[in-house]
Amino acid sequence: MRPVVSQIALEYRDIFGVAKLDVNLYPNKTAEYHIRATPTFILFYKGKTVTTMIGAMTIKSLVDRIHEGLMSVIQPPLTEEQTDTE
Repeated sequence: MRPVVSQIALEYRDIFGVAKLDVNLYPNKTAEYHIRATPTFILFYKGKTVTTMIGAMTIKSLVDRIHEGLMSVIQPPLTEEQTDTE
């Protein structure tokens, strides 16, 4: 998954950040986030877990899951019709 994660980190660098955690070096964090298998992907928004994804997947699947998670916490901008009060 390293090439997939690296590609996502590069392509979406202006939208979100990507971090990696070595589960062998940080067992306390591994336990804190309930990581039981690798790869485990955790999407955070404002310091809170939005979704956890476990297992290898295609880049499209991972990007789709990230998008779904972000859309669940981010309000889309109002359209012109929604802001028109007349």
